[in-house]
Amino acid sequence: MRTQKFEVEVGNEYQSNGKIVVDINQIPYPTAVYIPSKEEIILNRRAYETLGMNERDVFDLTTWKKINPFLADCYRKVNEDIVNDQKVHVILLNGKHEIMNYSLTRITNPLLGKVYIIYFSKASEKYSVASISSLYSVKEEVAKLKPYLNRTGKIMHESLMNKYFREENQQLTLDDLVYYERELRIIQKAYPSLSHREVILCGLLVNDMDSKDIASITNRTLDAVFVTIHRINRKLDILNKKQLVDTLKELVNKQEIDQPVPTTVSVSQR
Repeated sequence: MRTQKFEVEVGNEYQSNGKIVVDINQIPYPTAVYIPSKEEIILNRRAYETLGMNERDVFDLTTWKKINPFLADCYRKVNEDIVNDQKVHVILLNGKHEIMNYSLTRITNPLLGKVYIIYFSKASEKYSVASISSLYSVKEEVAKLKPYLNRTGKIMHESLMNKYFREENQQLTLDDLVYYERELRIIQKAYPSLSHREVILCGLLVNDMDSKDIASITNRTLDAVFVTIHRINRKLDILNKKQLVDTLKELVNKQEIDQPVPTTVSVSQR
């Protein structure tokens, strides 16, 4: 596999020729270099790992653009040469949905035109299914101790539960819903009969959240979630939850594939 190297100018006071050559795999973060003029993506080892790919895999840029058509705007609308600490919802080439943190640097090369160096990582999602499931398993185990505690122990138990398992710490906020904005928009447009709350629940289902996790982060009882799912099924003439999830995923995936790929700005090259 070809290994890309970079020349970094640091000034004559640091090195005789003023440059340091860095292998892309020496960069300690998942890094992608995007060259629009050549329609080429270069990844380092950590980037392949983060994207769930093998180093021998070819990054299919055409497919990536089809399943993430909105990403072109992320770099075309950049007004500064450095952008820090952004979040974006992407679909990986293996079909998995991820929230990514990213920062990017835009440089101009005399031969290649604009070049984007992107550092990214998976966001530490406090609402990820695995995290919520583990958290509530611990909560249930700790709750079993209460009958065996004396008065002081029960006070300590109550304090512990309030500190680490307060419901407001698990609720969705408007910022969190931005992560699901695309799915929510598609679902709302396809099914205008659904209420706002029903659309949000569908957006969580299509991202593989189970009913218990949805109840936790929306601050509702499990029975209330089941009632809402039943009401949605009735409105959409769907038999059960599995068919609902399959229908929603088919809808969202079809919209993502059918949406036209934005045209990139061409840059002259030698």
